[in-house]
Amino acid sequence: MKAIVRFGFFLLFLAGIALVMLQGREMARQNLPGGGADMTGHEWRPIVLGAEILPADSGMHVVFAVDGSINGNGGCNNFFGALEKTEGGIKVGELGATRMACPETVMDREGAYLQALQRTSRFELGDQRLQLLDANNQLLLEFVAED
Repeated sequence: MKAIVRFGFFLLFLAGIALVMLQGREMARQNLPGGGADMTGHEWRPIVLGAEILPADSGMHVVFAVDGSINGNGGCNNFFGALEKTEGGIKVGELGATRMACPETVMDREGAYLQALQRTSRFELGDQRLQLLDANNQLLLEFVAED
């Protein structure tokens, strides 16, 4: 009988841990800008752009700062802009970028990357991965944290 009671307490303990983890993940979805500790402090490297798997050596990355600014590299040019929290998620403002010339394939990918960033409406965050989604919850970009 004691074993059954102990097992019951163990199951309650596991359920409590699961609940705390789920609540933490939900809070992480809502904590930018100004309190985006989970998104900030990392350089995020995109691994998926739309349906395209990106090479690890693409040179692309983005950094989200606590003050709501973003900056990064699109594979050829550096970019910068602002991120704002909206009622339903987040919005990337207009991005500025340097104007270096690179091979056409790199420039095309960079253009698609910057457009995807600007179409972002919400994000999902967990396990050193970040997903940016559009207003229809379609995946635009997936990133891994580079620390």
